[in-house]
Amino acid sequence: MVTKCWKYYVKISLVTHLCIILMLAKAEDVSSVTDVLATDSTGTTWERLSNTSSIDVYTTPMSNDSIENRSTTTVPSTRAPVLTAVRKQAQPTDCSQREKSRSQPIASSSSRIQKCCPLGENLDFYRENQSDSMCDNAVLGFEPTVISAVLYDNCIEDLEIPTELPIEIGNPCNSVNFFSSFQYEDTEDLFFVLQDGSLLIIDKNGNESYTVQQNYCLDQDKSGHLLAFICITQVEEVSKAKVVIVAIMMLISMPCLLLVTYLHLTLKLLRNLHGWSLAMMSLCLACGYFVHSMVHIYDIPSGGFIGYVIQFFILSFFFWFFCICCNVLLNIWYKLPRYIQFNKTWTIVNFGAYCAFAIVGPAILVTLTVQKGLQGMPSYFQQGLTESIRESQRYFIPPVSTLLGLSFLVMVMSFFGFQRIKTNGYLRANDDEKDNANPIRPFDQQKYEDVKKDAKCVALLGIIIILAWLFEIVTFYSPGNEVYLLLCDMINGLQGLWIMLIFLVVRRRRTIICRWWHDRGTHTISDGTELQAVTKPLNPT
Repeated sequence: MVTKCWKYYVKISLVTHLCIILMLAKAEDVSSVTDVLATDSTGTTWERLSNTSSIDVYTTPMSNDSIENRSTTTVPSTRAPVLTAVRKQAQPTDCSQREKSRSQPIASSSSRIQKCCPLGENLDFYRENQSDSMCDNAVLGFEPTVISAVLYDNCIEDLEIPTELPIEIGNPCNSVNFFSSFQYEDTEDLFFVLQDGSLLIIDKNGNESYTVQQNYCLDQDKSGHLLAFICITQVEEVSKAKVVIVAIMMLISMPCLLLVTYLHLTLKLLRNLHGWSLAMMSLCLACGYFVHSMVHIYDIPSGGFIGYVIQFFILSFFFWFFCICCNVLLNIWYKLPRYIQFNKTWTIVNFGAYCAFAIVGPAILVTLTVQKGLQGMPSYFQQGLTESIRESQRYFIPPVSTLLGLSFLVMVMSFFGFQRIKTNGYLRANDDEKDNANPIRPFDQQKYEDVKKDAKCVALLGIIIILAWLFEIVTFYSPGNEVYLLLCDMINGLQGLWIMLIFLVVRRRRTIICRWWHDRGTHTISDGTELQAVTKPLNPT
């Protein structure tokens, strides 16, 4: 009996010791695994794994099931083989094992950052009224992040090369306001400007890791938030055939304008203050048309210096037309009633004042255009299909429209000036002398006729210029590609031809030009010389 009890207790003690030994072995295994996970030398801490998983989601979106399975993993169930499996499923920390994208951003001389508002202005963004957005004076500086990157399949490698790009002003989208475009904000989305000027958008909640957009614009609101606007629809481009046709029309106008300039600078009867002003007006339009046509025919980039040159010449043309209208007004309201005849010196001074006005005015407008960072290319023969083009005409269309409106008012005042001269009896001054002691000063009848014919020429010229400008406004603000728009552009392109035809309509100028053409190549001998009687004998034999 004692022997059986002893054997029973021995078995129980052996089983107990074995259980204790097994439990100690398990505890030792768990402690060793915990030490491995806690060491920094292996680089596989839970913190690093969690960071790796977050980077994987950032670059390669994963399903919610995989994220939940990974987050519910417990420490006791983690073994060395399980850790190996996690390492195999984790994505690489760099893009070396990814496939490169076919289209890579490449920086070039035409790379630009597209800013919505002009330089020195920010978005005036009202969140309570989502239909109101405009530009206002800048409160904060515009400093977007520009990176040099290489694009891979759902992966982006930042080369960390400092990159600076020039700024291009305007919204390239075909929209009236910003809210017809896709909108991104830096507080909710992550976007950068690449080295080629395109916009890299990283969508944290989308199905793709990133997208690259070409038609966009960036700007800040007054609160300091950076916003990006992406075009919804593709902007239609003007056909090359239309551009070439209009350029050919401009080249046809050039010889006509140069002929008008030559005649008013060489013919003695046309070489006066009015003729000099007409010559400079025609010359400015000819220069603007020539550079404009070369840009369109040879696809020369219109931005930068060459665009500002075209803007200066076209603006100077309208300023000279306003000077011509003012010259008629000055003659009919001041010089003729007061019997004032400018000598050569005062005529040169008067012409110098017109030159200063026609040069300084356009120069100020071009300077403002450069200061705001807008394109200098005028609206001639192009459509305002985008907000960028429409914004670039801030210092062209409004000033020209104002000048033409003032010119029309000046011509109306000149008309009443002619009526005043007839009513006050200046034309009958020679016949209405009251007495011989105080005779009325004789009225310059010839000067009056010359001014009257000049005014008739200016009136016809004004009709041509104003109608051409109205056609230009219709073309610029029309969204479609109708045939009548091309017809309007062709009429505007032949503006030089219409100006030359005016001098064939006005009888006095037509007579002077025809007489010059008939007598071209002959020598004019002044009166009182010995050869005077020999030049034109009355009865040659």
